[in-house]
Amino acid sequence: MKEYRHEFADYIYIAASAFQQLAGLIPVRAGCNRAKANYYVGPRVIECYSLHFVLEGSVTLSQGGRRVVLGKGDLFCLHPNRSYTYWVTDPSSASPLRMCWLAFEGSQAAALTERIGMTDAQPYRHSVLTSELESLLMQMMSSMRLSRDGDDLMLQACLYQMFWQLTARRDANGASAKKKDWLDACVQHIHAHYMEGISVADVVQVAGVHRSHLYSEFQRMFGISPQRYLIKLRLGKAEELLRQSAYSVTEIALSLGYPDLYSFSRAFYNYYGVSPSGYAAQADEGSSRAASR
Repeated sequence: MKEYRHEFADYIYIAASAFQQLAGLIPVRAGCNRAKANYYVGPRVIECYSLHFVLEGSVTLSQGGRRVVLGKGDLFCLHPNRSYTYWVTDPSSASPLRMCWLAFEGSQAAALTERIGMTDAQPYRHSVLTSELESLLMQMMSSMRLSRDGDDLMLQACLYQMFWQLTARRDANGASAKKKDWLDACVQHIHAHYMEGISVADVVQVAGVHRSHLYSEFQRMFGISPQRYLIKLRLGKAEELLRQSAYSVTEIALSLGYPDLYSFSRAFYNYYGVSPSGYAAQADEGSSRAASR
């Protein structure tokens, strides 16, 4: 790396081949650096897109009136014709800022940038740099420095591989959020309709996943199966209604979605170890004792 005023850096300027000029994604320049304590870039505007990967340390990015602190494994994108500034977050840190970057243009540049989640509204992502992706970036840097005949095809393949990895990681994070969404929808459905005799099969339809997958994810998230969750809600409500002494056991059974008194009584006994009528009698006896004191 060559020493500059505020960094040690290796700048790579790419002369795109005729083949690359025909592509929808054209590499423009790349580089790696190790920042000094006085590292400060901008305010500047560039004519293309530029992805910056944080390898070590911490950097503060200011772009479009927003400011964000990014650390190891994070990524930010400079968009064309947008003013930006970034600098070392903590000049006294024992871990110096290290980054690598790749600038590109072409007819697919905007679509690919958006596809990996880099937008004007949020031009950064956290925790995207895997060891596999870092190895790929280093491979691309090496190829760009050598500029041998035939390397342009390999470089294009690596560029698309990079975007594929970033997209796959974004989709994986999205899948986690989606999983939480359908689990939340299941719980809301259960709470809204548990007194209407719904079954786990109805919950499976809401989830839109296989029954076994619902069971495993529900158990993982809530520590209880969906069937047990339904039973807990129904019989908890049954216990509350039995304490009130305003309803018969049959009324409670049918109000909670049980097809008959026998089904309800058996479920209640299996859960509490006492029959509904026995529980109601105990509740009445407890209330009478409390009233006589």
